[in-house]
Amino acid sequence: MDQFFVIAKIIAPIVMAIGLGILARRKNMMTPEEVRGLQQFAIQFALPCVIFNACLSANIGTESLGSMGLILILVVAGTLGGFYARKKIFPYHNLPLLFSTQETGLLGIPLFMVLFGADQVYHMGVLDLTQAVFFYITVALLSSQTGESPSVLAIFKKVITSPLLIVCAIALTLNFSGIGAWLMEIGIGSILTECTGFFAQTVSVMMIFSVGYNFSLSKENSGPIFRISAVHFLLYGIAGLLIQLGLFLLPNVSAVTRWAVLMYTTLPPSYVAPSLGRTEQDFAVSSGVCSVLTVASLLVFCIIAVFTT
Repeated sequence: MDQFFVIAKIIAPIVMAIGLGILARRKNMMTPEEVRGLQQFAIQFALPCVIFNACLSANIGTESLGSMGLILILVVAGTLGGFYARKKIFPYHNLPLLFSTQETGLLGIPLFMVLFGADQVYHMGVLDLTQAVFFYITVALLSSQTGESPSVLAIFKKVITSPLLIVCAIALTLNFSGIGAWLMEIGIGSILTECTGFFAQTVSVMMIFSVGYNFSLSKENSGPIFRISAVHFLLYGIAGLLIQLGLFLLPNVSAVTRWAVLMYTTLPPSYVAPSLGRTEQDFAVSSGVCSVLTVASLLVFCIIAVFTT
């Protein structure tokens, strides 16, 4: 009974945030523009603060590099497979983005932080950085096929100016150089982490609220939605098991790293995918897939919560 209440304390706030998001949309309490504003604040300011604090004190060793390398293989395979499937099986323009990147920013990192704490977020953050390059490349390719034509320089600029990438690079530089430890010793570091930690507190509730607000499922396209969702869940599930086996070959891999990889492979695709559709059906199908796999991800999260509390 005690474990039930421990798990309930973790899951109940998430269910409440999602429920309030759904209620806000149905009652027109907030406009889509206002919710996007919340998302942008979290992505541009609050989430980088979470990553900064985690990477500043992170003990990143071979286990993190190993998980990053294995996820990189998965991301490359997913990207290529998505473009192939679009041509041969599912003729939806934005299909590749449903298989090339997972939604770590809006869902993965907030959920991971709930279970393991903000100081452990770097385990998930490094996986997000691993997929970042392929995310922007895939977005650029899909955009160019809708009339836009981003250059290689524009893609590169987009990658290196990502707030998450910038703060992660700064924090890791301070970490590895020893400057971060010195700043903590003289007191400046604690002031810095207190300021960034203040912003970081807002991430989980805003991101999970927006998930509820944007939840949608088109009944007219339920067939392809559930087929694509099943393929995604199956392929990423198998990949997750293979990556776990690969991590067994590395020495001293922590349990938190394994949980991060497991959560990553059970996340829904990037929520950006619907916006890159060329037709209403592209948008409806990709939105439905994101919604179905979000529910599946939350169910897996509940199971993980049982084993980690």
